[in-house]
Amino acid sequence: MQIVKRSNAYRITVSCGYDEDGRQIRRTTTFNPPKGLSAKQEQKAVLEFGEEFERRVKGGAFVQYNKITFKSFCYDLYSKNHLSTLKPRTASGYKIIMETRLIPYFGDMLIRNITPLDVRKWISSLERNDGKDEELSRNSIGVWFRTFSAIMGKAYEWEVIDENPCKRVKAPAKPQSEVQALQIEDVKKIMSKLPKYEDRRARLFVMLILNTGIREAEAAGLEWQDVDFEKQLLSIRRTSQYIPNQGMVESTPKSKTSFRTIPISSNLIRELQDYRKWQQDYIDSLEDAYEGKRGDETRLFTTWTGRPVYDSTLRKWLSKFLKWCEVPRVTVHGLRHTFASVLIANGTDARTTAALLGHSSPALVMNVYANTQETAKTKAISNLDSLYSG
Repeated sequence: MQIVKRSNAYRITVSCGYDEDGRQIRRTTTFNPPKGLSAKQEQKAVLEFGEEFERRVKGGAFVQYNKITFKSFCYDLYSKNHLSTLKPRTASGYKIIMETRLIPYFGDMLIRNITPLDVRKWISSLERNDGKDEELSRNSIGVWFRTFSAIMGKAYEWEVIDENPCKRVKAPAKPQSEVQALQIEDVKKIMSKLPKYEDRRARLFVMLILNTGIREAEAAGLEWQDVDFEKQLLSIRRTSQYIPNQGMVESTPKSKTSFRTIPISSNLIRELQDYRKWQQDYIDSLEDAYEGKRGDETRLFTTWTGRPVYDSTLRKWLSKFLKWCEVPRVTVHGLRHTFASVLIANGTDARTTAALLGHSSPALVMNVYANTQETAKTKAISNLDSLYSG
């Protein structure tokens, strides 16, 4: 084992045998000692790191992957051993980025030879490939970089490489884009006009998101067995969403905390009851032309023939309704944002709000949702004024 100090880091080289031509094969890694160590402590840390690295090399951890390309790693190891463990939408997103942005650039490189400089050059080379005459967003570049780093992180974890080169590259900054939420005056306008809207499916969808804050895919996956009319509860047990090259896919909610039960208001219960009767009458009128499940397994939101509804359809329902209602346009996530911000503005604590949203972090909820209601800001200043006056 050879250890050479270079500036503030140490380069460690270990022999791992000989190739077919009798040439020695060496593996190298770099160790950056933690700050604040004494000279003696630093030397001890370097030796311990070097000895562990040598054990891994001598044990053959690197030999079998000595000539594996990035493309081979992605298809032969990463896709088969990791992508299948992810949620369908996440796995699909990774696969698309891998095939359109990463493999075309890094595919033929030996994965162990990819350096931080290669990563920087890749970032500099990124450009649109969809024909649109506009620059790439920082958000897109950031997503691609984080995906690449995650893949290389797995390669490091599985001892295919001895260092993730992305760790030495400054990640593209995430844009601070704030999700738009409706103000309480807009919500009151929506609730007053909802009963007049003709499309029953869109009407219930808007009312449901504003009253429960559930995610788009969670709404698409709802079945009547998830609604407890007697206890006035809504259970989130599944999601339904479109995955490219797979079609409509049913899956489990995003995380453990996303499995949840949400209390629902008497007004929403009445709307659900009326909607179920209307839906059943419609299904009966279709007779054999109806293609969906029946009974308690019937989806709340479907196509006109009973098939699972596309995510894009839900978004079109919302966009068309908001235009008709003459309120600012927001996304489905914007309605979820509205639900959360109204709760917080009216005194609901962060832990309860997080539980209703299916979030694991109350702190994240406060950071994301707690600053959008103008009435809350006005109330806060009024309270401050009265405190000062007193």
